[in-house]
Amino acid sequence: MTVQNIYAVIIPPFPSCINPTGELIAQFSDGIHGIPGDSNTYTGLDEVYKLTDFTVLQCLCPADGQGIQTNWWRVKELTEEEITTLRRSGWTFISDGSAWGLDNAPYVAKNLNYVCIGGVGGKGGGNGSVLGLASTGNIKKIFILSISSIFLILAGLYLKKTYVNQNI
Repeated sequence: MTVQNIYAVIIPPFPSCINPTGELIAQFSDGIHGIPGDSNTYTGLDEVYKLTDFTVLQCLCPADGQGIQTNWWRVKELTEEEITTLRRSGWTFISDGSAWGLDNAPYVAKNLNYVCIGGVGGKGGGNGSVLGLASTGNIKKIFILSISSIFLILAGLYLKKTYVNQNI
């Protein structure tokens, strides 16, 4: 039997890009943007919010509405073991945040997908359009379908009864 250390890391809370909070510290309405841990490049609205002295929220909203939220957490106080634990749970380690416009300090970043048609938090950007409301039908259509269904069920039962009586 071997003994292993288990490292618990308490992750700070991050809001959703659907309703971002914090201080808006950067906003780019267009241009090419990168995502940590992703080799693709993206174009669209990119907003960055300072949440605390050690957390930042990045909200990228490309024209197709398939947004990417990046939770940035400055981790210079964490141990190597804690950072390893975070990496195993999907965080990307960034040794120097200054390349991303952040402090010259180590960060971990985690990407999440969200839908952002109309922009970050529903503000501007993206394709800038409202697609409209989904049709949920109306009472007239529901009534006609209900009556038609009842008629077809009764017709089927009558035909079945007639068929059974003829074969006896």
